Amino acid sequence: MKQIKYVFVLLLITAFSLQPDSLSAAGMQKDLKIQDVFVRYGKKKNVTMVELSNEMLETYGMTRYKSITIKQDNEALAFVRSCLEADQKGARKIKEVTDDGGVVSAYYQLPGKDEDINRFVLFKVNKKGVVTLVYIEGDLDSDDLITLLFTKKDL
Repeated sequence: MKQIKYVFVLLLITAFSLQPDSLSAAGMQKDLKIQDVFVRYGKKKNVTMVELSNEMLETYGMTRYKSITIKQDNEALAFVRSCLEADQKGARKIKEVTDDGGVVSAYYQLPGKDEDINRFVLFKVNKKGVVTLVYIEGDLDSDDLITLLFTKKDL
């Protein structure tokens, strides 16, 4: 019985020691509703999710890059739009395009938790109904990001 308690305590210690690392990846955007999009749809069929490694992030002056592309799913589109609506409160709208009452393209700069870190959300629905959502944070500013997006084709 004593040995079972000992093993149980070891398992708890191991679980809690691993938890901060796994939470820190999501922790940077946990205050945003769009995090729910990545969690809900990230591993579903017809979905592509990309998260850049630290080496790639440093190359582009970013601390986090996460994108998701969802193919022709009206329920997902509605969910993404509702999450964007919640997150854009307090955000600087750099660009927003609507069609038939719904956002089809958006580029927001969100308030950062740290003064030196900027956060951006990019969103687009193409004519075929493919939804793309991108979350970026780093020390780059809006102009840097625009330059990066229009000159780098490998992101």
